[in-house]
Amino acid sequence: MDMLLKTAAVCIPAALMASLLKKDSPAMAMLIAIAAGCLVIFTSAGALREIRDFMAEVAELGGISDTVLAVLLKTVGIAVISRLAADLCKDAGLGAAASGAELAGAAAALWTAMPVMRGVLHTVKELIWTA
Repeated sequence: MDMLLKTAAVCIPAALMASLLKKDSPAMAMLIAIAAGCLVIFTSAGALREIRDFMAEVAELGGISDTVLAVLLKTVGIAVISRLAADLCKDAGLGAAASGAELAGAAAALWTAMPVMRGVLHTVKELIWTA
């Protein structure tokens, strides 16, 4: 609840200031939006650490390897960052750049997951050849 209040305390005034400045100074409005986004990420860092620790505990209890957990956490991080970048681009009126940020995020997520996908491919290959 505390994190939500801090987020609202950052986002609401930033949104108001950015909307007031957008017409006369779009660059300043964009800087306010970026600063607010960074502050929200830093505010959320404690909760994100707790979520990561909980996921590690669940993975350990479930027998999930550290490699799979690392890939999952990296992929979630990539999704969050690419979404934030795309939203900032859209706010700046740069639709093509927003699409590029989303495409880059998808490519980075797939690249991050390659070791796990290779492992699954090798397992399937072994199952097919031994059957």
